[in-house]
Amino acid sequence: MEVKGYRREDAVVKKMTMETYWVPGVNHAGKYGRWAFAEFTDVYEMQDDFAAKIKEHFEHMVDAAMTETVAKKDA
Repeated sequence: MEVKGYRREDAVVKKMTMETYWVPGVNHAGKYGRWAFAEFTDVYEMQDDFAAKIKEHFEHMVDAAMTETVAKKDA
């Protein structure tokens, strides 16, 4: 996690790099678990936004696991 007080142009480039190269590359390697990137811009909403993002990813993982389980059962 990284927290900054001001979002400069380097943060824009970092976000693009994380989303385009780093996270997909790490996930494709499959050796370090599943990674994701999220950017929070409002310090007063960060805690709630983080919790919502975690919930969203968790629900996606559960849905994917359930879909895989059902597909295997039906095969």
